[in-house]
Amino acid sequence: MLQVGQSMKNKEEKHSASQFPNIYRIITENRIIKKIEKLWIRLSNQSKLKELFLILSAFLVFAIISVLTVGIVIFSLNFYKNYAIYQKLWEKRQNLQSQINFWQSVWQKYPGYKDAYFQAAILEYQLSDFQKAQDYNQKALMLDPNFENAIKLEDVLNKK
Repeated sequence: MLQVGQSMKNKEEKHSASQFPNIYRIITENRIIKKIEKLWIRLSNQSKLKELFLILSAFLVFAIISVLTVGIVIFSLNFYKNYAIYQKLWEKRQNLQSQINFWQSVWQKYPGYKDAYFQAAILEYQLSDFQKAQDYNQKALMLDPNFENAIKLEDVLNKK
């Protein structure tokens, strides 16, 4: 009778322990992973499915490599095109800046030369520096208030 009572107690303890799963037990007894492994082994042992899996995985690898290659080529071409555009813009800005420097040297030698200020104003306008363009144009208008091109440029600058 003592043995029957002890075995009943042991069963109750085991039953109550299984109701509250232990985290370590869940990690070590991961049933889903074991079922997937068994299914994979069973499927991989079948020769026709082996060939199918091999063909499918080769196709998948080829498709992924192809997509990545096409993406890299498209990105590279786009990057090269944008870099070429950037180079042209940079060269144009450098050219405009050197022309501005030239006109600044002209008005330093000849302070009353209105066209030097006007040309510098146009160049600054092309560089989108509207404040400097306005300043240079004002100097040209101070030297000649009836300067038609400077008046037209002032109207354009006031609209900006």
